[in-house]
Amino acid sequence: MEKEHFKAAAQYDDWEGSVAADELEKKDFSDFLRAKGILKQGEVVKGISVYSGVNRFDVEAYIADDKNVLRKEDIQITLEEFFKTFKRFSIKISRKGEFEDQEIEFNV
Repeated sequence: MEKEHFKAAAQYDDWEGSVAADELEKKDFSDFLRAKGILKQGEVVKGISVYSGVNRFDVEAYIADDKNVLRKEDIQITLEEFFKTFKRFSIKISRKGEFEDQEIEFNV
């Protein structure tokens, strides 16, 4: 059994922020995993980790069984396929997380 801290991080964390996503009613991330034989009956996706670097795109799924025992799976998926499994996907980052969870005012 392994442990890790579930928080996004890059090498220097120059930019930090938050992410939110809405599921599709059909052909969502869980359906993608079911079609690949990764997600089995009674299992639920509890978390997703995405890492992108130069010439690299990695996705991991944290899957719980009916006893809530968690496992981590490496997922072979393209960037385009990944985003197509969500209805909406929002990422907001700011330098060193300066704006995180803040009301900001700006000129337009």
